[in-house]
Amino acid sequence: MKKLFSLFLLTLPLLSLAQNTGKTVDRIVGVVGGQIVKESDVENAYQQFKGAGVPMSDSLRGVIMDQLLYKKLLINQAKHDSIDVSEDEINAETDRRMRYFLSQFKSEKEFTDFYGKSVDAFKFELHDQVRDLLLAQKMEGKITGDITVSPADVAAYYNSQPPDSLPFISSEVEVGQIVVVPPVSQELKDYARQTLEDVRTRVVSGKLDFCSAAAIYSDDPGSKFNCGKYENVRRGTFVPEFDAVCFSLKEGEISDVFETDYGFHFVKLISRRGEEVTIQHILKAIPVDPDELKKCKLKLDTITSLIRKDSLTFCEAAAKYSADADSKYSCGMIVNPETGTTKIDVEMLGQLDPDPQFPLVVNQMKVGELSAPQPCVTR
Repeated sequence: MKKLFSLFLLTLPLLSLAQNTGKTVDRIVGVVGGQIVKESDVENAYQQFKGAGVPMSDSLRGVIMDQLLYKKLLINQAKHDSIDVSEDEINAETDRRMRYFLSQFKSEKEFTDFYGKSVDAFKFELHDQVRDLLLAQKMEGKITGDITVSPADVAAYYNSQPPDSLPFISSEVEVGQIVVVPPVSQELKDYARQTLEDVRTRVVSGKLDFCSAAAIYSDDPGSKFNCGKYENVRRGTFVPEFDAVCFSLKEGEISDVFETDYGFHFVKLISRRGEEVTIQHILKAIPVDPDELKKCKLKLDTITSLIRKDSLTFCEAAAKYSADADSKYSCGMIVNPETGTTKIDVEMLGQLDPDPQFPLVVNQMKVGELSAPQPCVTR
């Protein structure tokens, strides 16, 4: 992991409905054109809300039913208007969602046990759901593309509704960040590499088993207590340098020590199945000089001051100063890996940044507020 500083901007609270999970019950409860809604669809969504701690009521089932019928209406109209999505679009979105789902589990077996089906079966079922979702999104975009609604219009509508008729929905936020990474001295880089070279030598010689080495020496919190293992990870999940090493190894082979933006690694290939690998790895992060961290904080203090004085917009500051390649040219906005949008469920914040302070800071902010510079870590 890398120690660095980030500056966060909370831009807009939003709302969303959760996705379906749970047991299925087969009975048709609604029809829109050629589209059907099954009782299992309603029950799955209801169980998802229940698992999230939302108070249960019959009115919630009604809200869920309305949402499902609305989605089916969009899909039916999309087909009527000859709106379509390509297989490439569906496959790209399906693969992206599968990578996200699999990343939430330590192994494919854990995933299978949780969902009660294999990865291939889950992906097969997800394909049609993604197609319908993309169709609905395209149709909704066509209908609402030229419509503008002011915050006052939204407030007036919700204020006109009886409180017990409003749906229970999870809060979402959009968050921008500016990341400044401290420079690393060559001396500290050499120290990190040599430390990992020594660990690798002991592992290769059999004096230290890989599992123990990961637990003792690895700086990767996502794998160190799982023997350094990542299972069934698709090409493209890791940074390119890491992928290149993983997919060049033979089964059972241990790589040389190599460097990425996260530090130094060595990898053991356990198995490979097409474009998926199961590996063990150990990461040694490069230590950071405390004085360099202080300089990063001072730099972000200066940037914050310029933004507050309107000498610089947050968007301009992100493009000019942020070290986060994924967000700097999109006004610093953090992307939700599950949806591909900037709308993030507040309960998901902890999954986007390994530092426990990140969700705490964001949840305490007001819309449009700038946080103070925060020390954090990257994966």
